[in-house]
Amino acid sequence: MRLSERILLWLSRKPGSSDYAGATLNYTVDNALSFPIKTIPDLLEHVKDKTVLDYGCGPGFQAVALVRCGAKAVVGIDINDSWLERANALAAQHECSDRVFFWHAGDFLKDSSQQGKFDVVFCCGSFEHFADSAKELANMSRMIKPGGKILITFAEPWLSPHGSHMDNFCKLPYINVFFSEKTVMAVRSRFRDDGATRYEDIKSGLNKMTLAKFERIVRSSGLRVEHRNYFATKNLPAVRNIPLLREFFVSAVTCILVKDEQSDHR
Repeated sequence: MRLSERILLWLSRKPGSSDYAGATLNYTVDNALSFPIKTIPDLLEHVKDKTVLDYGCGPGFQAVALVRCGAKAVVGIDINDSWLERANALAAQHECSDRVFFWHAGDFLKDSSQQGKFDVVFCCGSFEHFADSAKELANMSRMIKPGGKILITFAEPWLSPHGSHMDNFCKLPYINVFFSEKTVMAVRSRFRDDGATRYEDIKSGLNKMTLAKFERIVRSSGLRVEHRNYFATKNLPAVRNIPLLREFFVSAVTCILVKDEQSDHR
């Protein structure tokens, strides 16, 4: 074992012990919208009486919560079949299966009848995981009506304190800055047996979404930016306005995009 691996392993929890708890592990329908309500201005007003596409819905907590908070109907899509099974069970448990529906993303996006049907696309905690985020944003745009909105919010861009998303086994910030990908993946293999050797290979994927990369994708999307906000780590003053520094000290990103009728949507 290399020295760097020994150091990172020493800084991590003991192999075989339980994962460090993260926010998603503690989701309930009651708290699932806590993060987006804090980051997306007037979230509940945006979805009230609207048809909503939850893009990257996971096990369905937020989709069910959106309906309970006033959305007319919500369709949740994801690529994880086990999560979709849990999502359907959750909707049945909360007696809203007539207003919340779940599809496999691949099947749903191939169905041309779904295009232009939605008032709002809601994408929470997913944009940093998409293998091709520009393509997924174009898909979101195809799904909304002219004048519709895309609400994006996610925590921990790539170079932020926990941008590696390895908090399940190590709480050290900036792992991906201090240690090579080879070292991180080698240590991660002590806690996960999926054979991943790159960040992109881990379950749900990780696309190394920096703020600069996010801005390039948005600029090329043909969508109008109605609102964008960067949330500084520990509310540090001014850092979100300094180009290089903000990459390391912005912990969450929010953007509201509008599909104007004259926009060019690929």
